[in-house]
Amino acid sequence: MTLSEATFEHLCDLFSYSPKGRPLDVKESAELLGLSTDTLEGYRYRGVGPRYFMPKGTRRVWYSERDLLAWLASGARHSTSDQPEDYAAA
Repeated sequence: MTLSEATFEHLCDLFSYSPKGRPLDVKESAELLGLSTDTLEGYRYRGVGPRYFMPKGTRRVWYSERDLLAWLASGARHSTSDQPEDYAAA
């Protein structure tokens, strides 16, 4: 199984993460990823971070726990010469 095929439960186990079972706000998401909220915002602005949701008519940004963990896993490598796997949110 490749990381892009990993189940949510497998990703939780891989990162020792206990799911909250709900969308995460920017602060919670940045904390899970080990980033500052400014860095996560910059990734969102440049389109290089995890998929996010901004409900119509709001300015709030939410992230799926599964998308965050899958994005983290997309950076897995065995060597510095390895290329990252393609990230595809499921």
